[in-house]
Amino acid sequence: MNWQKKLRAQPVLYWCSRNISVWSNVSFNLAVLMNLLVCFFYPLEGIHGGTLDTHLSALLWMGVLATLIIVIIMPQPLGIRALVIVTILRLIFSVGLEPTLFLLGAFNVCNKIIFLMSFLGNRGTFSRGYKAMVMDFEFLYHFIYLLICSLGVFVHVFFYSLLLFDLVYREETLLNVIKSVTRNGRSIVLTAVLALILVYLFSIVGYIFFKDDFILEVDRIPNTTLSEDSLKTLLGTAPDMERTCDSLLMCIVTVLSHGLRSGGGVGDVLRKPSKEEPLFAARVIYDLLFFFMVIIIVLNLIFGVIIDTFADLRSEKQKKEEVLKTTCFICGLERDKFDNKTVTFEEHIKEEHNMWHYLFFIVLVKVKDSTEYTGPESYVAEMIKEHNLDWFPRMRAMSLVSSDAEGEQNEIRSLQEKLESTMRLVANLSGQLTELKEQMTEQRKQKQRIGLLGHPHNMNINPQQPA
Repeated sequence: MNWQKKLRAQPVLYWCSRNISVWSNVSFNLAVLMNLLVCFFYPLEGIHGGTLDTHLSALLWMGVLATLIIVIIMPQPLGIRALVIVTILRLIFSVGLEPTLFLLGAFNVCNKIIFLMSFLGNRGTFSRGYKAMVMDFEFLYHFIYLLICSLGVFVHVFFYSLLLFDLVYREETLLNVIKSVTRNGRSIVLTAVLALILVYLFSIVGYIFFKDDFILEVDRIPNTTLSEDSLKTLLGTAPDMERTCDSLLMCIVTVLSHGLRSGGGVGDVLRKPSKEEPLFAARVIYDLLFFFMVIIIVLNLIFGVIIDTFADLRSEKQKKEEVLKTTCFICGLERDKFDNKTVTFEEHIKEEHNMWHYLFFIVLVKVKDSTEYTGPESYVAEMIKEHNLDWFPRMRAMSLVSSDAEGEQNEIRSLQEKLESTMRLVANLSGQLTELKEQMTEQRKQKQRIGLLGHPHNMNINPQQPA
């Protein structure tokens, strides 16, 4: 960021660096366009300047003028592409295809030089020195791209075909296709070495026991130049037969070349033996073993490693995209934490925890005079100096804290209401229980009185009188 601040003091370099994506798109579009012209019109001597009819030429000029007016009024990418295509067609029929390709290639070289300046300007390589420039892989890639453009201009137009590999660099999906081979390159190389060992062993067995079966059809072409009639005659004749296992090296080449490329293994290209031959059973076992061990097992192991690696890369990419879409970069809280809350997840990452606001605050702490720090700024500056990220609100958010506090208060209030109603109910039950106890005590006293009155010692009755 300090370099970007210095870069603004250099208007030309800053303008180039600011439009780096434009230069990249122009280079790729020119590479595709030049390859289309080479593909459809090579050899280039077929179209020369001035070969177009007058009416068609006037129509092309009108197309150039119309697209130019459209671009001036509404400068959209589609209109610019149309203007470029019509202008190139006009150049082809005015000066010829070969000079047009030379002009396009020269323009692409100049555009790539501007792109390299923009790349170095954005990376701050000028301030880091030339060693950092040379050790930068991306810079080397773009420098090789510039060399290939120059070779296409000054050596041969077929060098332009190599520029199409830029699509792999630009698209992450194609980059994952390449990584699926290179990421587990050690496993693939070791499996390929195992395949070579098996091919070597099968070649030795073939050289010892089945040397006469290695007879292949070949089509010989004489060294002298053939006319069209003689070539047709040669192709119409029966092919020659040639022994390909008179030496162990030729056996290895034959098994490696024809055996791996044939769907059924090396048995598809060797001589078909008769069942009456003494080595017929051994030959069947030889063909089947090669088919199962090399074609089915080893080659499918290589394919499986590549496919599994590509699937892992794709799942990793999907997980990264899901994390970026559903997780806050600052606090790490997921989207579902903000369901049914006062603040949505989009509002949270835009207002509460905007990562650019945190970056701006870090820059402020770095550029501000330490004597003018506030309390929080001093704390954060010390944390940044110690590379400590504890000042980040990990798994916390103010909106969730406030909503949780409100929820807790509501729960406490409801619990208090329930407690009060329970206390009233308990008081009521206590009163009823007291009344019940009093009633039972009164009844017990009454029974005791009645019992005392009915006892014989307590009755004043004269025994001489009749009861």
